[in-house]
Amino acid sequence: MQPGIRLIIIGLLLGSSLPAYAQDDTLISRSAGKLVEDDSIELTTEVKKQDLVIVQAPEADQTRDTTSTQSSDGQTIISNRDDQYFLIYDADVSLLSDLDGDGYHHAINVSFDVDVSYDSATVYAKLYLSRDGGPWSQYHTTDLFNIYGDNFSDAYEVTTELLEGYPPGYYDILIEIFSLNHVGIVTSQVLDYYYLGRDIMLEDLSRDESYIYEEVYYSHGGGSFSLIWLLLILQVVIAARGAVMLTPEK
Repeated sequence: MQPGIRLIIIGLLLGSSLPAYAQDDTLISRSAGKLVEDDSIELTTEVKKQDLVIVQAPEADQTRDTTSTQSSDGQTIISNRDDQYFLIYDADVSLLSDLDGDGYHHAINVSFDVDVSYDSATVYAKLYLSRDGGPWSQYHTTDLFNIYGDNFSDAYEVTTELLEGYPPGYYDILIEIFSLNHVGIVTSQVLDYYYLGRDIMLEDLSRDESYIYEEVYYSHGGGSFSLIWLLLILQVVIAARGAVMLTPEK
């Protein structure tokens, strides 16, 4: 089959899945978040209802400045009040949806448990991605949620589908936590190979699915016909029937 014809068929099969304004220097994703123990929300379904998150890719020489102090176990702790301190006690990443089987996934689930040293607090999180040690780009801001001391039931999770603008690579994830009663970041954590013990291999959906649509075959009896031959045969049949109908009766 000629490449041009194959591209046309692939285009018909895929349809127009991404917006026309998607450019190479634009990052497009879709995210949804919830409390981990909230079974009333199905993240897979919820993510499809979200509006597209569209951001310009940062310049290559930009870096993310996260001024911070470190606790004895390496956790980042920042606080503007004397009676409350925050830390991300635990965080994890699950890789989802590797359509072409190359090891790079186009969807991720990030879960994290934020603890506060005293009483409770209302917080929200900002999530960032960095490819191969490059600049950070924000891809999601969560809703407000409450945390209670070191209670594990207030853990939060965010599922994200990367649609376009994320080349295949090894990515790091940055979680920043903000409190309504504090100024600035109260704690943060980078999820990378050193934290997780494994790589975060990602690519966007447009690259993940681009290699799985091959020539379609229809089997019949002992042989097989490609889609283009089936279309040609159909056109010949239609033309033949039209010619018969136009033939004048004797």
